Amino acid sequence: MNQTVINKNQFGSGRQTAKVLNIQLVWKLIIAVFTYAIIFVIMLYSITPKRYSLKVGDIPTEPIRAPRDIENKIETQRRIEQAKQSVSPIYRFNQDVKINTIEEVNRIFEEIHIIRGMAAQELEKLKEEQNAEGLTPAENTDEITGENIQETPDENIQETPVENGEAEKPGNSVLNYEQLFERQFLEQLKANLSIELSNEELIACITSDESELMQLQDYLLGVLVDLLDLRIKEDNLLEAKNTFRNEMLTLPLSNDLRLVGTTVGLSLIKPNMVYDREATEAEREKAAQNVEKVYFKKGQYIVQDGQPVTEEQFMALAELGLIKDEPFDLSMVLGLGLIILLVEVLFAMYLNHFEKDITEQPHILVMICVIFCLVLALGYGIKFIHPYFIPASTAAILLTVLVRPSVAFIVNIAIAVLLGLMTNGQFGVSTAVLFSGMLGIYMSKKSQQRSTLVWTGLLISVAGMLSVMGYEVIVSGDWLSAVRLSLWSVGSGIFSSILALGTLPVWEYLFGIITPIRLIELSNPNQPLLKRLLMEAPGTYHHSVIVANLAESAAEAIGANGILARVGAYYHDIGKLNRPYYFRENQLSSDNPHDRLDPALSAGIIISHARDGVRLAQKYKVPKVLQDFMLQHHGTTPVIYFYHKSKNNSSNAEDVKLDDYRYGGPKPQSPETAIVMLADTVEAAVRSMQDPTSEKIEELIRRLIKEKLEDGQLDECRLTLKDLDSIAIAFKNVICGAFHQRVEYPDVDLKEERGRQE
Repeated sequence: MNQTVINKNQFGSGRQTAKVLNIQLVWKLIIAVFTYAIIFVIMLYSITPKRYSLKVGDIPTEPIRAPRDIENKIETQRRIEQAKQSVSPIYRFNQDVKINTIEEVNRIFEEIHIIRGMAAQELEKLKEEQNAEGLTPAENTDEITGENIQETPDENIQETPVENGEAEKPGNSVLNYEQLFERQFLEQLKANLSIELSNEELIACITSDESELMQLQDYLLGVLVDLLDLRIKEDNLLEAKNTFRNEMLTLPLSNDLRLVGTTVGLSLIKPNMVYDREATEAEREKAAQNVEKVYFKKGQYIVQDGQPVTEEQFMALAELGLIKDEPFDLSMVLGLGLIILLVEVLFAMYLNHFEKDITEQPHILVMICVIFCLVLALGYGIKFIHPYFIPASTAAILLTVLVRPSVAFIVNIAIAVLLGLMTNGQFGVSTAVLFSGMLGIYMSKKSQQRSTLVWTGLLISVAGMLSVMGYEVIVSGDWLSAVRLSLWSVGSGIFSSILALGTLPVWEYLFGIITPIRLIELSNPNQPLLKRLLMEAPGTYHHSVIVANLAESAAEAIGANGILARVGAYYHDIGKLNRPYYFRENQLSSDNPHDRLDPALSAGIIISHARDGVRLAQKYKVPKVLQDFMLQHHGTTPVIYFYHKSKNNSSNAEDVKLDDYRYGGPKPQSPETAIVMLADTVEAAVRSMQDPTSEKIEELIRRLIKEKLEDGQLDECRLTLKDLDSIAIAFKNVICGAFHQRVEYPDVDLKEERGRQE
């Protein structure tokens, strides 16, 4: 049953822890989102250039520069088209055209031979029909052709040998084949040809000698082959055909055959240089890719005042977001968003891995983000005076003092990046911020007085001046100009220290942070509470001073905050001011008021000094971090003396509960409060030792620490066993120094000694 209860408790505790973690995660996300939004708005307004109300053809009253490199798309496209047009068309030589042409010529002449045979057969048929009727070819042939056969003069009579070279030659006249053959037969002959010939050309093919046709074929092939070897393109095809006609006119053949050859050749001449569209387009694309884009360079005037705005200028202005009616420059907005996101993510990763305790304190995260955003906002306003005057080191100084140097260092880098972006990529600004911030962190790390921050500002000024001077000399080579610009950085360093010094109390108050400077101020004996403690409870004051020495030494031995431990020890027993004489160290006589009180009441008075101290601290506005020492320096330890006294006085000892005599706690939550608890216990115990020696003191210290450890008082303060060993050694060294043996002075009557010498 008990085991079941324990498991339920563990389960409930786990759920509660998960709930706390979820709440912390939600807070972190809210802080991150709000910080991102604020930084984005500040940066967007800082890098967005002035917008103009213009359109194509308007004449601006002032010149407009390009805030960044922007492509002149129209001019670039114009050059691309020019590059494409400069690429000549690519042709591919087609050897098949020549081969096909030769084959076509041979095939056509084979077709001519076929129709010559068909004509010869038809002629023989006509002759046989005429012979059967007793007619001669020169006589009336109405029965054969349906038309009158007319004789023609000698110059119009064609002597037309057929296949065998013979022809009918009745007297001085020959047959007119166009009249002899029926039109249907002539069309039949044409149908057997793959080219279109006129009737005259067809009859020339029928009536010519075989040798002449062979000559025509040879001549035709020679001319066509020579022309095709010259590589004919589509655009010079007409020229090639004219050349072919001229060549045919020179052939030693009859006009009719030259006409046939010309018709055949013209139908067969084709380009053998074929346009390669894919290769041409590829070459043109290659030429287009080699064209360098035309840009308006950063700082270059896109538009001059008094000159009308061209289309390409307007397009560039619109893309840069410089036209009021046009949307913002999308690429600029996206790029800015990515850079800010990267900065924030890297910063969050750093905190999560190396500064885990800070991520568990939302108020610290809020303070870091507020300081970060305020410095950027100052940068946005002051960059119009001069970029080198921006007090960027303010963040480095404040975060070093308020949080820790490592966080300040990372924030300083982030601010340097964003301010460089804010000032249009001025690397000199980023350099000055980095160097000045790092020196500011180093100088502020151990500053314990506000005046130290003034000297920090002066040294920051020197670092900024040197970095700006070095950068400007590299860029311009003008020493005089570099010195003049570096003076702005001097002002930036002084301005940064003034801002940090002036706003430091505000951050301390708003976020409840106590800085080393504030701790030193609170340790001043003239502080109202400490002064009261000294005057009204001197024993407690003396006890607190010794505890402070022990605590500071032990804290420094384990790397804890020694100043915080010391000042916490000064204030840990402030509650005793309410009833100082109820505490033994303030009792000047042997009279002890507790002797007359019930042990339970006495225990209540002793225990109440922790809560009384908090109330006094709140009244005197002592920071909460010191109030923790008042509540936690006894943890939940019991007041053993009055517990035993109560048991001894009680008739029923079992009714006396130890828990009723315990302090209300909580147990120490930090190494510093735990160290003060141990120092308080050790100091009281050692003060009551008889004949203390180094060995006895060390043995007592280790025994007291062990008792606190076994009682569970050190469970929540993150101290290791190694730390406890270092604390014991530090306690021993301080106490042995305070309780060193003194030389016993002899009892001498000085008045009597002087009398003897006289």
